[in-house]
Amino acid sequence: MGNAHDSSFSRRAVLIGGMGVAAGASLAATTPSAFAATARSAATPPAIDPTSGKHKYFAFDTGLWNGHLMSNCQVRMGSFTKDTAHNPLFGEGLYEHPTLPWEARFDNGYPNVFWDPEHRKFRCYYTLFLVDPSSSSTPVDQRIGKTYSTANRVTGCNYAESADGIHWTKPDLGLVDFNGSTANNILLKGVQGTSVLYDPEDPDPSRRYKLITLASKLSVAFSADGIHFTPLRPWPANSPSPGADCHNRVFKDSVSGEYVLITRLWDSNVRVVAMSRSTDFVNWSKPVEVHRGNGLESQVYSMPSWEYGQGLYLGLGSVYTDGDKTLPDYDTVDLSLLWSTNTTEWNNVAPDDSTFIPHGSGMGRYPRGDFDSSVIFASVPIEMDNRLWFYYMGGKGWHTSWRQTALGRGWIEKDKFAYYGGRQVHKPTVVTTQGLSIFGDDVRFLVDVDHGGSVSVALMDQNGTAVQPGFEADRSVLEPGSDGWYQVRWRGADVRSLDPSLFHALQITMKNTRLWALGGDFYVRPLKYAKP
Repeated sequence: MGNAHDSSFSRRAVLIGGMGVAAGASLAATTPSAFAATARSAATPPAIDPTSGKHKYFAFDTGLWNGHLMSNCQVRMGSFTKDTAHNPLFGEGLYEHPTLPWEARFDNGYPNVFWDPEHRKFRCYYTLFLVDPSSSSTPVDQRIGKTYSTANRVTGCNYAESADGIHWTKPDLGLVDFNGSTANNILLKGVQGTSVLYDPEDPDPSRRYKLITLASKLSVAFSADGIHFTPLRPWPANSPSPGADCHNRVFKDSVSGEYVLITRLWDSNVRVVAMSRSTDFVNWSKPVEVHRGNGLESQVYSMPSWEYGQGLYLGLGSVYTDGDKTLPDYDTVDLSLLWSTNTTEWNNVAPDDSTFIPHGSGMGRYPRGDFDSSVIFASVPIEMDNRLWFYYMGGKGWHTSWRQTALGRGWIEKDKFAYYGGRQVHKPTVVTTQGLSIFGDDVRFLVDVDHGGSVSVALMDQNGTAVQPGFEADRSVLEPGSDGWYQVRWRGADVRSLDPSLFHALQITMKNTRLWALGGDFYVRPLKYAKP
């Protein structure tokens, strides 16, 4: 993704090659189309020439825009397409034929799905209740009117794999005894919130797969093949362990070389997102809160996160609704998308509604309804064929009552998380950037222009108040590329003629158009009041 890390601009800069963006922090090692993606350290990053590569900015990144020079504009979420032809991909073994009695209830599932290029397969590690007497002893058609009991449940981590990401098998691992037999797909017993990081750059082959999970306390383990792990190693006594009864997701920070854990704490009886860092995956910093929702009605249950290019982080926030039984979505879990430039402060991608994976139909109608009608917990994406594929555990039923859960998947087009569009459809939308340093002739937009739509671009002075001669909007031309991006040029003028020591703003006027991202040979000017 690149390496623009001058502290004055690179916290929003994403370096790109051919305008393509990597999909996840560890996805250089976890997708069929290998690519590099990494994270930013809280420490002072090294100074790197900002003109050494291309940058990319997204519509939702407030640091790109001049908020005083905008009109009729609003950030909205893009469209998530579910794989309805194949969903659900697999469900709880209790309902399979033949039945798998050790898969009584997935519950939240906390799916950890990635592509393993070394073994040429998709891997899925998921949390579940190996033992759940209430679910096992009560047929689905007898559950209505009965109270679900959490008594005597036993947690674990199971494993599934796939050659194509669609058809999954649950292999006999021969690792854990269940009712006198190890012929099952149980990876670990008595753990929860397990995730595995594939780390191909570790020089020690026996540590290529790094596991983190909650046992009696948060613990780690290592493996050479992703199946046979070392005994769990609890966090050292001098490294405070969080509650971590959630999806514990780790990614690698390429700038500092640190491992970053996104986990959970409790504060004032609500769930909050926490972060911890480590240089060796064994000793971890004290967990600190980095995000919370809004009261009992909007608690961030978990937030698996990844880096979408250096300096930009995305999080999949599962938001739990509690606190008022009369709410129509009481005791359900939504899935929202959040973004950050530093891993310590997070924002909703779309301020009005950042729902990323929508529920299926039938909320509150258990046992009827779609498999994902009430609860969604997701894994970070895998890039394939210019799409970002997201695997998620969807549940029908309620979070604290009867529920059945299954793995599903869906996709978005790469880079199309959220867009700027018009609040009033038939009126022009105007968005204006901060001052940009343009150091080459590559200025591109990722836009969708609907029928009857239009886009024009004027080059302004740094303050966005005066049009630069020769770069008027009516002289702008958008040339389509093969990757969905448009090159911006001006008839009779060349951005290479600009004084490279000056900053210029782009004023974009659109109609019936969705603007997703900007990129190319430019970076945002240093901010006068940037945080230290």
